[in-house]
Amino acid sequence: MQIIFKFDTPFGSFCDALNLPDDHGLTDEQLEAMKQERLTNWLAVVNPSPEQIEAMRLEQLAFEEAAVEPTEEV
Repeated sequence: MQIIFKFDTPFGSFCDALNLPDDHGLTDEQLEAMKQERLTNWLAVVNPSPEQIEAMRLEQLAFEEAAVEPTEEV
């Protein structure tokens, strides 16, 4: 069973689908929570918080520093 859903947000439309077995046994509330979680995760990507932006910046700096560290010669 495929449950297709869509949310309209200030950042555009978010469309996704839940692919579940026909006998999944989930309640409507559980399905809505799964949809909301997918939306929340997408919004975090398209509109990160200042804290997330800073963490990504620091991660990128650490990566760049590791990439240019001189290697030891034997």
